Amino acid sequence: MELGDDTARIVEQVTYRQDVDRVGDVIITTGEPRDEIDGDLAAVSEIVDATWPTSQRHELAQLSAVREESRGLVGVVHPPATGGWILSLDLADIDDRALIEETIVHELSHVVTLDNGVFTFGEVEGCSGVQISLGCAEADSLLARFADRFWPCDLGSAFADDYVNDYASTAAHEDLAETFTAWVLGRPIEGEVIEAKIEMLSADAEMAELADALLLA
Repeated sequence: MELGDDTARIVEQVTYRQDVDRVGDVIITTGEPRDEIDGDLAAVSEIVDATWPTSQRHELAQLSAVREESRGLVGVVHPPATGGWILSLDLADIDDRALIEETIVHELSHVVTLDNGVFTFGEVEGCSGVQISLGCAEADSLLARFADRFWPCDLGSAFADDYVNDYASTAAHEDLAETFTAWVLGRPIEGEVIEAKIEMLSADAEMAELADALLLA
């Protein structure tokens, strides 16, 4: 099933680590109405509309619904060749609105910090900023500063208490995203390192603006 005006955006297949079935797509086009959609895909679309801030709406090119085992994929963002981002969400989690909202907050932090103006995917020869496992964070970008301070040589802390959860300890960009999510959702924060991470995020004008927009969404 393919939904929307495919002359406005190209529907792309996202590559996942897990085997998933893509159920449908909503093509986002500025100023144009969406085609009518039904069922779970409509419910996912409503949650995205309610959570994704208006100030970042121009970054969302496509919403894709996939189906995988519950608590497996949940969500991912993917930069298509046509610009903007594809947000994919798992219909297995449609009954857990809080989880989907949390996932959108996490993925939005990737949209901001992995934008093509400040980040290049893959191994970059002569990276002028900080090379992490995912790619090259441009010099003085938030992710470069975050990785340089908390993930020197792309190696994180060995202490579990320095992360908001286990997933944050897997990579610098996921640490940033999970820390941002914990901050926005108002989760209890303990530990000097986590507090220092949140202080860095809150001092960044773009992330502070995104946090404010999510609180008002």
